[in-house]
Amino acid sequence: MTTGQKSDQGAVFNHDQAVAPARSYSSRQLLAVFWPYLLPHRFRIALAILALTMVAGALLGMGRGLAYLVDEGLGKRDPALLDRAVLATAMIAVVLAFGSYLRTSMVNKIGEMVLADIRRAIFGHAITLSAGWFENARTGDLLSRITTDTSIVQTVMTSTLSMAARNFLLLIGGLVMVVLSSPKMSLVVLVVVPLVVVPLIFMGRRLRTASRLAQDRLADVGVEAEETVSAIRTVQAFGREQFVKGNFERAVDLSLTAGLARVRLRGLLSGIVIFLVFSGIGVILWIGGQDLMAGRISAGDLSSFIFYAFLVASSTGFLSELAGDLQRAAGAAERIAQLLDTEARLPEPAWPQPIDLARETACEFAVVHFAYPAALNRPAISDVSFTIKAGERVAIVGPSGAGKSTIFHLLLRFYDPLGGAVRLGGVDLRDLSLADLRMHIGLVPQESTLFSASIRDNIAFGQPAAGDAAIIAAAKQAQAHDFIMTIDGGYDAFVGEKGVRLSGGQRQRIAIARAILRNPRLLLLDEATSALDAQSEAAVQHAVENLMTDRTSLVIAHRLATVVRADKILLMDRGRLIAEGNHETLMGESALYRTLAELQFSIPKV
Repeated sequence: MTTGQKSDQGAVFNHDQAVAPARSYSSRQLLAVFWPYLLPHRFRIALAILALTMVAGALLGMGRGLAYLVDEGLGKRDPALLDRAVLATAMIAVVLAFGSYLRTSMVNKIGEMVLADIRRAIFGHAITLSAGWFENARTGDLLSRITTDTSIVQTVMTSTLSMAARNFLLLIGGLVMVVLSSPKMSLVVLVVVPLVVVPLIFMGRRLRTASRLAQDRLADVGVEAEETVSAIRTVQAFGREQFVKGNFERAVDLSLTAGLARVRLRGLLSGIVIFLVFSGIGVILWIGGQDLMAGRISAGDLSSFIFYAFLVASSTGFLSELAGDLQRAAGAAERIAQLLDTEARLPEPAWPQPIDLARETACEFAVVHFAYPAALNRPAISDVSFTIKAGERVAIVGPSGAGKSTIFHLLLRFYDPLGGAVRLGGVDLRDLSLADLRMHIGLVPQESTLFSASIRDNIAFGQPAAGDAAIIAAAKQAQAHDFIMTIDGGYDAFVGEKGVRLSGGQRQRIAIARAILRNPRLLLLDEATSALDAQSEAAVQHAVENLMTDRTSLVIAHRLATVVRADKILLMDRGRLIAEGNHETLMGESALYRTLAELQFSIPKV
């Protein structure tokens, strides 16, 4: 396979898959998606079904017990028969209670365990998706699928579904008992049942669509809230509280409109079904009353007949109520299934090649062309070629939007190039396993990312098995040990969400310590010290020097000192590599570089 063929495949995968429209699922397809999570619990499911059957059977048996009580115990005025009838009823009640306990405990246990597995699967699947997919995805919507949608499905699995199954059994059993009590009822049943089922089918489909739309609009509310809270300092600094409040209220209004549409459909469906059922039950009772007065059935038979008629009516009414919950859960399940079915991963090689660590060439770009999924008509880099030798310190400079960060993204294989090849140790990145590739690369981004954990955990993020001695040594090299020891808790101190309890310089030094501890073969450093005070900048630069020692380094440079000390400088402009060389060479040959050196690199600190 040629390089061009490889890149074409990567293009189709990264872009088309990332923005594929959401598909709809039939009930069978949804079951196929969730069945792997239900299969391990099949024995518990069988036990729950047995309990459901036991409960339904006990309730259906009470009707015949009532007939026996009326005809034998009360009709014959025999105290012994009355005692036996009451005892039989009590035994049925015990079976009913035990079955209800077994059903509730089993179903809830299954629901909790299955949904825990699904949440793990959603999160585990989401973090393996390509950067191209996340470029088009919304964080709030993803979180809504993991939390809100799974909670809805869980509620249905642990409560609604078991109640629906029980009432369905009662409905079928009650109809059978009604027909057996009086064959003439079969005609009424044959008329009533289709009248009930047809609205359930047709309106149920509309309700499911409305439920999924309501979940989408609810996710939009989460997106607005998440984005605003994440940027709350910016919102407050610009005095835009009312603006974001208005956006949030519009999202809430749209969610409310979608929710009310779902509620109206659910209410209409419930009303139609209940009207049809109770009308049919009224006809059945009238026929039963006629038979009693004509002496064709006994008072006990009529009592059990009324009991089963009530059972049928209540079960049908309950099922119509549950239909809304089931369709709402189906809408939530569709959103979960859409995410689990998303195949937006970068392709892994069937036979990964090893990285040649002894090779003189550390990494290279060979006529690389790339555009981001959201802007395919605007290439981020075009025809970029360069080679970096092992141990070299290379600076990348250029105006904003020149393509500097894109080079990092491609080296980390967040994306595949649309043309050309990126190689590490002489091997095309597409022939390396992602885990092996990224194990040899250390990244210090411009905005250091810290997690809501301790300082120790943040430093050890890239090497979780590292001991305290190695963590402290890395912190000392990163000029971070001294300030860490002044903080209450030291290395166990909690840094807050996104490291909010630390200053910018402190966060950067923690990120540098993390990279030092990882000990990567290739270092990618987005140098950013313009927002730091002079003392913090000096500490960070000292840490950076320690980090780059005896290591191949690729630096997006923002300081003249870094550029001057580089072995090679790559000058980027509008996605193209327009010049390369050392500082003196570029000062003499490139007007753009001279401008950058005078304006961007030499701004004094105040």
